[in-house]
Amino acid sequence: MRLPLTLTLTSWLAAPALAAADGPGLPGTGALRLAAAAVEPDPETSPYEPTSSKAPDSAEGSPAESEPEPEVPSGLVSDDAGEVEEASLEQERAHARTRDFNRHGVGVRGGIVVIPTWILSRYLDAHANALCRGGSVGNFAADRGLLKTKGCNFYIGGEYTYRQSRILDIVAAVGYQHLHTPDAYWLDKGQSALNGVGGADYTEIKMGIVFLQADFIARAPIVVRDTVELALGGGGGLGLGIMTGGIWQTPLGDAPRGFSDGTVRQNSCQNVGDLADFTRCTPRWDPTEPGSVDTLDTTTLSRPNADGYANCSRDRCNTGDLNKFGYRRKQTEVPPVIPVVNLVLSARIIIKDVVGITINGGWNTGFYFGGGLTYFFGKEFSKQGRSGPAPAN
Repeated sequence: MRLPLTLTLTSWLAAPALAAADGPGLPGTGALRLAAAAVEPDPETSPYEPTSSKAPDSAEGSPAESEPEPEVPSGLVSDDAGEVEEASLEQERAHARTRDFNRHGVGVRGGIVVIPTWILSRYLDAHANALCRGGSVGNFAADRGLLKTKGCNFYIGGEYTYRQSRILDIVAAVGYQHLHTPDAYWLDKGQSALNGVGGADYTEIKMGIVFLQADFIARAPIVVRDTVELALGGGGGLGLGIMTGGIWQTPLGDAPRGFSDGTVRQNSCQNVGDLADFTRCTPRWDPTEPGSVDTLDTTTLSRPNADGYANCSRDRCNTGDLNKFGYRRKQTEVPPVIPVVNLVLSARIIIKDVVGITINGGWNTGFYFGGGLTYFFGKEFSKQGRSGPAPAN
């Protein structure tokens, strides 16, 4: 209440001047003049100088009251001088590791798998493959025995992720991998030099792998914000692959020839390159092959011919005809279960600690590349124990 008090004192101090100017004053004004004279300083002798400043209005508030400090936006820090500076990446990482986060995630994964030709050429003089590039066989692959390429092998599965920290994930996955190749002649390494192409087998690969695996993946945070986090890293894992489908083979036989449009093609199956065309190298019934039928009724073939050739186009033969030979066999050397060793490089972005988008690449049964989508939940669990590798602030 400084304003009324100031006005009262001002009125009292101004009273002598008003009385002198207007004439005799009201009763009691003499006493006021004496009081004013007693308190009014002498300009020549007083060490204090008059000031024109006045007390602040009551609406302005008390000087003792302080205004609240401005909030510092997330991602910024304030130094001792009160200036706001950009937070360092190390500070952001530490902040991210100590905050509560969703520990559990469920998601799906998928991608493509390729077994390179240069790996198969170490064991085979001729083969087929699925390289996810159409039907084009380049010179590099052809020089290494690739006869045909078609299609693309893929994998798909579901996964559960336990985030041991903001850096380390433990991932359990189950899924299916498609493993098919085009029908082609497969010839073991070195056989073409010893026995020509007669030792080739018409091979049909129609397989799949049901995989069960556990991976341990560590990713270092690269970008950390309140609503988004990007991390890069890698890891590995172990698992089992349960084989489905199978591999069927039919021997080409000695003295091979081609058969097309009801005509035998003499001297058409001489080198590895001829194996790429089934009308140049055509499977024919051979009674000397183990498991062969004693007598083949050639009239029951899909294209009857006295020489007992199967009906083939350039890229495929009639499997019904091959079965009539009696020695089309499913390979029994393929194990029912195989070990799976997984090596992975991984990048992941997490949005609002809920949606995770992952890009992965690496090696297990072949080179693979793909991605995944994960939903994270269970933040309350992270509050009951460690929330990350960094100590809490």
